[in-house]
Amino acid sequence: MPESQTPSLAALLPLKVSGRHYGDNLARLDLLFSSLLHFGTPDLLDELVIVCRADEAGLIGRHLSQWRDLPLRIVVEDEHFPAFRRFNRPWQVRPWQRQQVIKLNSPSLTSADFVLTLDPDVMAVKPLDRDLLVAGGRAILEPEPRAVHRQWWLDSADLLDVDPGLDRHGMNVTPALLSTAVLAELHRRLEETGGRPWMDVLLTSYCDWTEYTLYLLAAERAGLLARHHVFADDPDAPAHLHTDPATSIWDAASATQANVERLFTADDPGLFAVVQSNTGLSAGDVAAVAARHFPVRSITPETAPAAGGRSKLEERVTIASRLAAQRVYRLRRRLRRRARRGTRPLVQRPDPTHVRR
Repeated sequence: MPESQTPSLAALLPLKVSGRHYGDNLARLDLLFSSLLHFGTPDLLDELVIVCRADEAGLIGRHLSQWRDLPLRIVVEDEHFPAFRRFNRPWQVRPWQRQQVIKLNSPSLTSADFVLTLDPDVMAVKPLDRDLLVAGGRAILEPEPRAVHRQWWLDSADLLDVDPGLDRHGMNVTPALLSTAVLAELHRRLEETGGRPWMDVLLTSYCDWTEYTLYLLAAERAGLLARHHVFADDPDAPAHLHTDPATSIWDAASATQANVERLFTADDPGLFAVVQSNTGLSAGDVAAVAARHFPVRSITPETAPAAGGRSKLEERVTIASRLAAQRVYRLRRRLRRRARRGTRPLVQRPDPTHVRR
């Protein structure tokens, strides 16, 4: 892409609305959409892609029809993620990893140069435009020390066969800006190290990889980081993507309406904030405060079909099965890597008795 050309930008949001943890998601989506309309410029996004399951597509589509002033497009995940059908045992696809795979598959869902990943519990809290997000063709990366989630980096580095670089800048969670070129390189590297399609590699790894740790490690390995990104704490960065982690609401201890108010009034340069959905604050609680700062469009959602829950015994069996599968697949991965390294040319190493002390 020529430097003078404005990069294309899509947003991607995996959406689930049935089940005990997701019943408030359409109301939270209304908050997110209202904030984007208020704080974002009309040309902020080329499209906003909503990815959902086939059995929820009708309900979600009817709700989204009330938001014609946003460039929305629905993608049914069943048509793009055949791996989800192949690996359908309860321990194989955890809900949060399902969402991570969806985000990693952005290049097959949009032709945009960059993708802004979103969740229903995200809100814009400051004016934003495309030039802020992808200034000069480089997208903002919000840093986070790798020590915060050390195991994520170790497991992701193991899958990619790279050094985890625990002393380097890490990358924060959703919302995030991803280059589809870097994502394509990540897919290629996973298939090179795993010997199978990249989704299969991830869904049978049974370890604590994340989409963003994999992404940053792959970008570093391929020398693509500086070409496509600038860290938010760099003097050249025009803004921070996130509010300070101490300002966003991540747990029940900070889940008060006073702290929601602080998201809009604190002296913080972050463009987006998170009010995590499992904190106990309902979408209505958040909307009551947010409405003081932007018009909130509230659409009465249809009731999603009830999802059957699992018993405690079934949960325990699932966990035990996952742990057993984790051990088996980690052993297989080590053996494959050892075999692959055994085919490389031998490197002459110095005699340890001659190493200077």
